[in-house]
Amino acid sequence: MIRLPDNIRKTLARIVNQQKIKENVYGIGLFGSWSRGDADPSSDVDLFILDKSDFAWEYVERIEIGGLNIDFDNVPKKWIQGMLPPETDQKLYEMQILYDRDWSLTNTKLLMVKSYSSPERVGIRTEAHVVDSDIYLSRATSAFSRGDFYSAYLFAVSAFENALKILIEIALEPLSNSHFVEKLEISTSKLRLSDLYEKYLMVSGLAEASDDQVKERLRLLNDVWSEAAAAVKQDTRVLESLHFRVKARLLYYLNLAFLQGVVARTNALVVSGKVAEASHYLNSILVEMLENYVWFKSSVRKVKIDYSTLIRCLERMEGKDSRNYRNIVGFLNLEDVDRVVVGRVIEDVREAILRIRRNRKILIKSVLSKS
Repeated sequence: MIRLPDNIRKTLARIVNQQKIKENVYGIGLFGSWSRGDADPSSDVDLFILDKSDFAWEYVERIEIGGLNIDFDNVPKKWIQGMLPPETDQKLYEMQILYDRDWSLTNTKLLMVKSYSSPERVGIRTEAHVVDSDIYLSRATSAFSRGDFYSAYLFAVSAFENALKILIEIALEPLSNSHFVEKLEISTSKLRLSDLYEKYLMVSGLAEASDDQVKERLRLLNDVWSEAAAAVKQDTRVLESLHFRVKARLLYYLNLAFLQGVVARTNALVVSGKVAEASHYLNSILVEMLENYVWFKSSVRKVKIDYSTLIRCLERMEGKDSRNYRNIVGFLNLEDVDRVVVGRVIEDVREAILRIRRNRKILIKSVLSKS
C-alpha cells in the first residue's frame, strides 16, 4: 500500500467519517495516481464512492478541501452486483479501500485483481475502445463528406487515440489523461509498435508542441471556460433540463476548482519537461467540455445539432467572428486545416486503426498468455 502524505491522509480520514454515515454510501476507495504511486503535488485525489441511490450513470463531483482537489467519482452500487462495466476495471484494480459497509467493494476488488490482466478481461476492455474508435472515425468521415474539415480532423484524432488505448491496455499500463503520451510511448515500445507512437505525434500535432504553445493554450482555455461558465450561469433552467450525464459533466468542468487544478497540473507537466503531455492533457479536457457545451447551447437556442459537424454547429450558434469561436479554433490549432490535410489524416488514421484491430487478439494472446 502506498504511503500517503500526512495532509492527504488526514483529509481522507475526515471525508470517510463524513461519508460513511450517509445511508446511501456503501464503500469508498482511493484510486488514480495517489493510489498507484505516480502522483506529484499537482495531482488530484480520486475517490470512488459506491452509492446505493437510484441513479443509472457514473458521475464526478469536484470539491476543494485545504488546497487539495478531491474528485468524488459516484458509482451506482448495482454496477458491481452484475456484469462489471469495463470502465470500472482500472479503478477497482488500483484501489485502496478506505471504507466498505458490507464487503461488496472488497470482494469486487479481489475479483478484479484476479481477472484484470487475463486475456478475457483485457479483451472486454479493448473491445470497448474498438467501439469508441469506430464511432469517432464514423463522425470524422461524415464531417469530411459534409465539408466540415475542422470537426473531421478533431474526430479523426479522437478515433486514433481510442484505438491506441487498446495498446496501452494490452501492455497493462494505466490509462490517464495526464500520462497518456508517456504510457503510449512505453506501451508501443513494449509491443514493438513504436512507429504508431510516432505517427500519432505527427497526426495530432503534438510533435510540434512547445512551452509557448502550451502557455497560449492555457490562456485560451481560461477564456473559453469563462465564456462557457457565464453562459451556463445565465441559463440555469436549461442546465437543469439537460440529460443527467451532460448536466453532471458541465457542472464538473465549469467548477472553478477544476480550472485551477488544470492550470496547476499543466504547469507541473511543463516544468518537468513533458510539453507534449501537457498539450494533450489540455486538448482532451477542452474536447470533452466542448461536446457538452454545444449540447447546452443547442438547448438554449432550441435547435437540433449533428455531432458529426460539431465545430460547424458551434460556429452557427456562436458566430464565426465571435471571440469564443475564434478562441476554440485557435486552441485546437484548426486554422490551417483544409480538405487536403484532413483527407490525408483520415486515411492515415484509418490505416493505423485497421492495423491495430487486425492485431488486437493476436497481441492479447501472445503478450498476456505469458503473464
